[in-house]
Amino acid sequence: MSTLAITGEVFRWAIERAGISDEKLALSLHTKPEKIIAWETGKEYPNFQQAQKLATALSIPLGYLFLSDPPEITVPIADFRTLPEKPSTTISLNLQDILDDALRKRDWYSEWRKSEGLASFEFIGKFTIHDNPSDIVNDIRQVLEIPPDYASHLRTWDDHLRLMVQKVEQGGILVLQSGVVGNNTHRKLSLEEFRGFALADKFAPLIFINAQDSIAARIFTIAHELTHLWTGTSGISNPEITPGNLELQQIEHFCNKIAADLLVPQEVFSRKWNKSIDTFENTQILARHFRVSAQVILRRSYDLGIIPADEYFATYQEILKASNVGKKGSGGDFYNSFFSRNSRRFTRTLISAIASGNLSYLDAARLLNTQPRSIANAIERLG
Repeated sequence: MSTLAITGEVFRWAIERAGISDEKLALSLHTKPEKIIAWETGKEYPNFQQAQKLATALSIPLGYLFLSDPPEITVPIADFRTLPEKPSTTISLNLQDILDDALRKRDWYSEWRKSEGLASFEFIGKFTIHDNPSDIVNDIRQVLEIPPDYASHLRTWDDHLRLMVQKVEQGGILVLQSGVVGNNTHRKLSLEEFRGFALADKFAPLIFINAQDSIAARIFTIAHELTHLWTGTSGISNPEITPGNLELQQIEHFCNKIAADLLVPQEVFSRKWNKSIDTFENTQILARHFRVSAQVILRRSYDLGIIPADEYFATYQEILKASNVGKKGSGGDFYNSFFSRNSRRFTRTLISAIASGNLSYLDAARLLNTQPRSIANAIERLG
């Protein structure tokens, strides 16, 4: 059987993008890892049938394997940002699939709202990063009906996350949370690549949260992404900030500042800070009060000039050793996870469209990444 001269560089790019090891790829093709390495290095070439299986396993068109260079994958959002110092061509297959799913939901929801004659959301792009942070925080509070120090009466960080999602969705924003692609538990999302992203659409604003993160971190990411919506900047939030990209640094630092102001109001924070105890103990007590992470409290104390830099860095290391707050979610049954992945607001809207005869069960199932029979159960659970 004749072989096909695939391009090793493109092959390696496809493997990296798919986030799959040589061993797992070999297993899926019922061959040996040495064969994969031989194809990568150009010492051997696959036959046509093997090349087809490769393309399927790597989720790329067959023709990609014969390109001279890796293709440039265009992300359909102008200011969508990926990992520091990495071009958009390195966006992982997992993130690409998550983004594509979010865009499908956004597009449907946007068209539905327009068809219903509903107005656009005025808060999208209402401010810029050059506006007064207090004005932005106050506007977010007003729109989402979030009073200062609202989390202090909550029992757990899980309660805080649930309330935050509820408030954001009541404001018209879709919130999707997942730690995997679709229902595939083998395709876990990478925290190194992204913590969340925002789509600043005036008719269908959307926030996606990487559920591989801790509960406390997810709370902060939601607040961070809200700032992206209020400033009209779609984009992805990363754990790191590109050292050489001053514009990105400025945007991300601004979003972090707004998030901190929203979750930990300065007036309440300053009143609660106890000067008679050390910084570490303060972070633990106030993290429980505001239901955020100790790192957020520590950073707040530094930004407000309460502690010096050396104390900040020393306490940060202490927190890393001791912190176990909000590490994991409380789990839950299939339908709680289902609503979380797809947005409870979005799911309700689809069910309403089904009831009015404007959407089939099959199309709704495709948008929700499930089977049509599961929708009937979802309807019953939503009430």
